[in-house]
Amino acid sequence: MFRKLADLFSNFFRSLFGKRDQDVPLPPTPGEPMLEDSQDVATDTIVTIPVVVPDVGPFDDPDKDAAIDGPPPTDDGTAPEPPPTDPVDDGGEPDPGATEPEPPAHTPRFLWCLDNGHGKLQAGKRSPKFELDGEEVQFFEYEFNRDIVKRIMKALDEKGVKYFDVVPDVDEVGSFLKERVERVNNKESDLPKLFVSVHSNAGPAAAGEWVSDSIKGAETWFANGSKKGKKMAEIFQKHIVANTGFVNRGLKSTKQKQLYVLVKTTPPAILTENGFYNNEKEVLELMKDEFRQKIADAHVAAIMEIEENGLG
Repeated sequence: MFRKLADLFSNFFRSLFGKRDQDVPLPPTPGEPMLEDSQDVATDTIVTIPVVVPDVGPFDDPDKDAAIDGPPPTDDGTAPEPPPTDPVDDGGEPDPGATEPEPPAHTPRFLWCLDNGHGKLQAGKRSPKFELDGEEVQFFEYEFNRDIVKRIMKALDEKGVKYFDVVPDVDEVGSFLKERVERVNNKESDLPKLFVSVHSNAGPAAAGEWVSDSIKGAETWFANGSKKGKKMAEIFQKHIVANTGFVNRGLKSTKQKQLYVLVKTTPPAILTENGFYNNEKEVLELMKDEFRQKIADAHVAAIMEIEENGLG
């Protein structure tokens, strides 16, 4: 009886502060190993769920085609009469009482906990060295993740969306897993919390070697059994693929050795893997400013869709 009452109060307070919803699995039992990101997951334990991404080009929408081509001809084949136009402005003084209506302010729906995976002090998580514009360079995942999150936060500031920068520390951190999770779980919020961890991927290859060109694209991870996490992942994957042209690798989860930040954080959580930095061709795109902006814009589009429609 007392246990049931304790569980009831626990669920009540969790719902108030954005804690883990009931459809998210509880953290693994003590001693069960967990992993940092998808690069560490054994491939034979991964569950893949395909995601259909609408393929609508700029001139594939019938409404857009009509706007581009103009109105259809009349039955007799002649061009239709042009629609009446507004009266010509006589150049008089503007009405001092007339003002442009302000766009409605966005009402925040969630607190977005944005995590830039990895840190400067963490070993690995970097590409082989290669030559770019006559210089030897190397891709560092921690730098990429931070840059994408900064771009996302800038856009959310403009849109009036609430967010929490999980790791604002300047570079001098390693994997920082436990601290990331504690910061999210301990963050007080009047809004329900959602967690997004931003990453770039790496395929299996010897140190200093590139993966096969066939290993490429984007995928989004969620905690196995989480309905809201799966819904979030589907929305983010859809926008990332549509906005970047990444190969669609679908949604990913695993029942064994799950990803630490996905099962230890109390809010519904996802982890995005944006391209492969040890794919020799794909890493060149990941280092371009304009392509990074596309990735950030895709995350923002997914956030705004969830802000508008929720996860119910």
